[in-house]
Amino acid sequence: MVREMRRLRCVWVLMLALGVVIAAAPQALAQRSQAEGFSRFELQTAGWRGGYSTVRFSDGVEAEQFVLRPGDCPRVTNDCNADRERIEFSERNPAQPVGSEVWAAWSIYLPADFAVPGSGRVANITLGQFHQRDSSGPELLFVLRRNWLEAELTNPYRLDDDPMNPIPPFEINNVLRTSQMLGRWNRIMVNARWSRGEDGFVRIYVNGNQAWAYNGPTTNSNAPIYFKYGIYRSFASRCGGPCPELTAYYSDVVRGNSREDVE
Repeated sequence: MVREMRRLRCVWVLMLALGVVIAAAPQALAQRSQAEGFSRFELQTAGWRGGYSTVRFSDGVEAEQFVLRPGDCPRVTNDCNADRERIEFSERNPAQPVGSEVWAAWSIYLPADFAVPGSGRVANITLGQFHQRDSSGPELLFVLRRNWLEAELTNPYRLDDDPMNPIPPFEINNVLRTSQMLGRWNRIMVNARWSRGEDGFVRIYVNGNQAWAYNGPTTNSNAPIYFKYGIYRSFASRCGGPCPELTAYYSDVVRGNSREDVE
């Protein structure tokens, strides 16, 4: 038995050396974020094999594929009891201290048949967020609406610690038309200083052009800020049944000290 196991291990190593594609190999690498410049990431997922993978587009672009199915609620996030679903990478400590400045960017692609939210009380689809540790909630969200991708800044003067009854956003700005996200890549870049004082700011650029600028407090706590990307769906019960399956692609997710570092 031991001899057979050694023989199989030698065959495995030889196949890898020869570049043979093994079906299980992509899955073995699937839990590893491709993002650069951040702290280590943890994949928050319900655990099915097809939820996250790395893919290559026909033009050679390498991307991270996230597939959210109805009912995908990871145990670690208690989403099943909180009307939420997700498949999302979450940055671990040390993350980013309050008082510091960040440049972060990512490219995102939504398939042409992506199930865009309708009007009225619909489930929220979040495609990227800057969150805060401890009892504080997200500081900056990118939420897909029927017509726009919205950048939503949480109220920096109130602690938003109840995800089932969130405080209304402090600032909302439309940064990219939803129709422009379907079937094409878009580059989103954020320059922010996380601060409880008036020296805080947020600058958002889409495809190199400034889409929104805000000056003032950007957080209500001293806990570190961490980044999350993938697909997060809250208030899933508003779908009136199983929510549609969603697929999103991310590429070149990076954090740096300057615009040049992340462009």
